[in-house]
Amino acid sequence: MYDYLVIGNGIAGLSATEEIRKKDADATILIVSSEKKSTYWRTRLSHLISQDFEIDDLSVKKQPWYDERKIDERLDCPIEKIDLEKNVAILCDGEEIEYGKVLIATGARPFIPPIKNIESKGVFAIRTIDDLMNFKEYVADKIKVVVIGGGILGLEAAHSALLLEKEVTVIESFDYLLSRQLDKDLSEKLEKSLNDMGIKTYTGKFTEEIIEEDGIAKGIRLSDGTEIPADAIMVQAGIRSNIDLAKNSGLDVDRGVLVDDGLKTKYDNVYAAGDCAQIGDFTIGLWTSSQEMGKIAGNNMAGDSQMYEKPKPFSTLTIGNIKIFSAGLSSGEGIEEERKEKDGNIYKLFKKDDKYVGGILWGDIKYQNDVKDVVFNAKDLKETKLGEIFA
Repeated sequence: MYDYLVIGNGIAGLSATEEIRKKDADATILIVSSEKKSTYWRTRLSHLISQDFEIDDLSVKKQPWYDERKIDERLDCPIEKIDLEKNVAILCDGEEIEYGKVLIATGARPFIPPIKNIESKGVFAIRTIDDLMNFKEYVADKIKVVVIGGGILGLEAAHSALLLEKEVTVIESFDYLLSRQLDKDLSEKLEKSLNDMGIKTYTGKFTEEIIEEDGIAKGIRLSDGTEIPADAIMVQAGIRSNIDLAKNSGLDVDRGVLVDDGLKTKYDNVYAAGDCAQIGDFTIGLWTSSQEMGKIAGNNMAGDSQMYEKPKPFSTLTIGNIKIFSAGLSSGEGIEEERKEKDGNIYKLFKKDDKYVGGILWGDIKYQNDVKDVVFNAKDLKETKLGEIFA
């Protein structure tokens, strides 16, 4: 019998565990995960494509942290089902674990588009350390790498492959790169910078088929008939919540596990947090959001009553000499742009109905907190250092 059972050891599960222990010093806690390693920095995987590293260097907490806090772990053993009436979780080896309260933090998996021959050898989606190591091993003696997906993770992965001296091509189905983060003007500037760096790009193009020989990927065919040779293909097309455990156990699910603002399911002792959780009509899929969700879920499981607020969207991209920060909205009906340039840096703010609703920094990103204050907290631009740029 464990007082608290945490299913999943991503950042949501770890953060919840940490908060539970702070509030409940004597409770018994068990983390169960299908992963083979304790919680690690998943956000660094794309960068590590081009780097040598020790796997232990990726750990968020070193092993003594768990022992000192009397937190038990059961790794490489997913939970098959939860009996919500009996408060029992059934492990992969058939063992049953009784719990007082349980957190479902099963995370997400890569979204693999329905592309013909997508199962061919040489096609990868990097979500775990094992995925990363398998990709690095496969491309060691390869030359041409195609990345399907021109979002932040796709571009980071493409740059890492370039640093391995590979010939890299990025395919993006939207009309321009980072369409959620950038306006068309700066997206085109980004695309030119990537091209100058040596990364080829195709935008507004759909991948229709993996070209294969004897089950091995040899390239891709776009919907317009264009064929691009490839020795390895990486898919970075977003994620989907892991909801099978919750669904099989009888919890309410949609795109994610349905929870209220306190991250509780319809059962008072069952919570969900992180990439697998759905509040209202949204799932998030961001490391920082999962970390915050985990903290709130852990506190609430231990007797608190905190509410999770939907995060404000912002993102940062750093690739070589390219540095970009964006927050809020940069396109849409009625949105007007204010733009300043200085020493090759570009500063943009976007207004709607006399209110700032978005901002983008190109090159000089030290004003990112000012942008967030102006866009999300309605702070007067003149009261920020960014105001000097726009004066």
